[in-house]
Amino acid sequence: MLSIYYQYIKINEAMNLKVKRLSSSQFAYCYCLSFFLLLSFHISKAQNATTDPSEVEALNSIFQQWDAQAVPLWNTTGDPCSGSAIDDGIDFEDPMNNPAIKCDCTDANGTTCHITQLRVFALNKRGRIPEELVTLKYLTFLKIDKNYFTGPLPAFIGNLSALTLLSIGTNAFSGTIPKELGNLKELLVLAFGSNNFSGTLPPELGNLVKLEHIYMDSCGLGGEIPSTFANLTNMHTMWASDSPFTGKIPDFIGNWTKLTSLRFQGNSFTGPIPSSFSKLTSMESLRIGDIYNVSSSLDFIKNLKSLSNLVLRNALITGSIPSDIGEYQSLQTLDLSFNNLTGEIPSGLFNISSLQDL
Repeated sequence: MLSIYYQYIKINEAMNLKVKRLSSSQFAYCYCLSFFLLLSFHISKAQNATTDPSEVEALNSIFQQWDAQAVPLWNTTGDPCSGSAIDDGIDFEDPMNNPAIKCDCTDANGTTCHITQLRVFALNKRGRIPEELVTLKYLTFLKIDKNYFTGPLPAFIGNLSALTLLSIGTNAFSGTIPKELGNLKELLVLAFGSNNFSGTLPPELGNLVKLEHIYMDSCGLGGEIPSTFANLTNMHTMWASDSPFTGKIPDFIGNWTKLTSLRFQGNSFTGPIPSSFSKLTSMESLRIGDIYNVSSSLDFIKNLKSLSNLVLRNALITGSIPSDIGEYQSLQTLDLSFNNLTGEIPSGLFNISSLQDL
């Protein structure tokens, strides 16, 4: 925007007009006016573009199979990429904008739109994921949580290589997780919890090196967490509770130094909790429970001073509560029940002003 202002000055100087320095209020007005004009031009140009016909056909077929219809906020002209689909001023997650799509209308010199986001959230829809979905190859965002979708998660999902978010939680999907998900190298968020999957986590998911958040609690999968997950060093969130995962909690998780939230409860993991967890200094919420066979001390939390929630219920914790527990000034929830702790409760614990649940 500053460049627009300076171009305005130069043009007037070239015309031998006397230009006075603008006051701050005048400059702000000029800035806002320029932004409004550019935004209006962008929307106007997008409104003159049309959606790729193959994507229109695919979207119509998908919605027909799911018994879904466009809401009044978009598809205002009979073309899917209209209304809220191209207006950034309308919140994509607005409950009134559901189901919803977003489009990019910059292709072919601004004459063609492609569908980049699709959301069908909590609408009690039924059916399967149709093969027509692969026609929407520009999708970066697919969110179909909280419906009644069934059948397997099809392997062709792996062809949607632009996806950064895939969220299919709280449905009734079954079968195995296809290894082709490992082709989605741009994924930042993967959510498939609260489903009826079976089998184990495919090692190919270790290819998703950009992944930051994975939600797979109550998903039905079991077995050990693949060693290839050691590659997922950008992980911020991992929720895997209430799924029958087995084996030891992987030591390599201690190298996920960006991790802020970890949930391993209601699994079949054996102890001990890895000592490498002491490196997780960004951790804010740690929930581990129902550990078998081998006990752990609380030594691994010695550097986790950013914790706000620490829940280690029935985790075979032995020894004593660290004497410096009073230094955990962000702590809001502390649950160490059903363990084998000994010794006195440090007085510093009662000086944590943020503590709400003990």
